[in-house]
Amino acid sequence: MSEQPGRDRHRWKTLLLAIATLIIVFAAVVTVVAFAGRLDQIGFLRFPLGFYLLAQGLLIGMVALAFWSTRVQERIDRSFSEGEEL
Repeated sequence: MSEQPGRDRHRWKTLLLAIATLIIVFAAVVTVVAFAGRLDQIGFLRFPLGFYLLAQGLLIGMVALAFWSTRVQERIDRSFSEGEEL
């Protein structure tokens, strides 16, 4: 711990957000890959669902997750910059 507890809390929350984001991405990829064969039995836009999720769906989800993560990070930054100097 440093002499600046505000900075330490900011770094800790930022680290937790990054870890959570990576866990969500990893879990989504593993889930889709593990169940791709079963998902291929379901059709979506005339494509097998497993194929679509691996080709486009995960990418769309990751972009949405990036926007969410950025929004949460901005909220963290704002909350710590109001009270203390980083």
